[in-house]
Amino acid sequence: MGKTVNLLASVSLLLIGASADAAAQGAADVCLPDTECMMSERDHSLLQVGAPSMSAADLDELSLAEGPIEWSSSGATVGDGHWCQTSAPSDGWSLKHCSADSDAGHEIKVLTYNLYWWNLFGWQFRNGNGGSAGKLIASTGQGKPYDFMGFQECEDVDRVLQDASLTGQYGSIEADHAIAIAYRKVAWELLDHGMREVAEDKPEQWWGKRGAQWARFRHKSNGKTVLFVNHHGPLPVGSGGQCGPHGTAYNILHTIAAHAQDGDGIVLVGDFNSNAHTEEVRELESRLHKVYTGRSFGGVDHVFSNCGGAHVVETRNLGDGGSDHDALDVVIKL
Repeated sequence: MGKTVNLLASVSLLLIGASADAAAQGAADVCLPDTECMMSERDHSLLQVGAPSMSAADLDELSLAEGPIEWSSSGATVGDGHWCQTSAPSDGWSLKHCSADSDAGHEIKVLTYNLYWWNLFGWQFRNGNGGSAGKLIASTGQGKPYDFMGFQECEDVDRVLQDASLTGQYGSIEADHAIAIAYRKVAWELLDHGMREVAEDKPEQWWGKRGAQWARFRHKSNGKTVLFVNHHGPLPVGSGGQCGPHGTAYNILHTIAAHAQDGDGIVLVGDFNSNAHTEEVRELESRLHKVYTGRSFGGVDHVFSNCGGAHVVETRNLGDGGSDHDALDVVIKL
């Protein structure tokens, strides 16, 4: 226990305004890999997030205008007094509109994977563990390759693709807060992408703000469009962070509404740091279909979509591949 307390104090001083690698280097001075102090749930808190920033521009950025999918406000607000204050949707507002109900459906395969970067890839620790995460992706993508992959705690998505022997086959989009998307280039054209900050950790476990990374794609053969959103949620686990569970959920939904177009298939993936029983996930599930949930840390990894039920073709828990989270694989008809 004493080792853990010393480690937290040391890493807290190093991580603020520094890279995750620098944090891991500092941690190595006080706690060696594979020792008891590295094995606690505390590891889950050492997350790669962007350098802290708080300014009036942040509030402006989160003042989301109504996008192509109209946001129907209830008139209430949540997160009051914080930069992430946002409006709540009306009771009837939903994104559960699936174009696959017609003959226009298209089957896609997606992956979500928190890579535990500082530990699994940090040169002071396991330095990639022989490419174990990439090998897991390669083996589970045989036969039917992934269309889209969302990574959290990912400092170099191209390294992961290289370990999977997929370099050149996938395009990559990196965002702040160590989240990244990879997409299959032969099948999909990237139309647009970006990221919005949607949440922030509470002071007692503060590593920074949290984002929702989004990208729109068009299938090169049939023209099907997809909005793929990737998120790494705030701490403490289950709290929704400073914005609260509803504030974080509504900011994610605002982001989707601002960038989705009519007819888009919508997929939201990530390590939400909230399990299926939390208010945040229940709120998201009331507006999107919760397609699949993992087991790690009580089930904090999820896949949501505007299509659910019979449109979900397959779900698989792939195991951890050396991470502290399991990778999740979903095939869905959008």
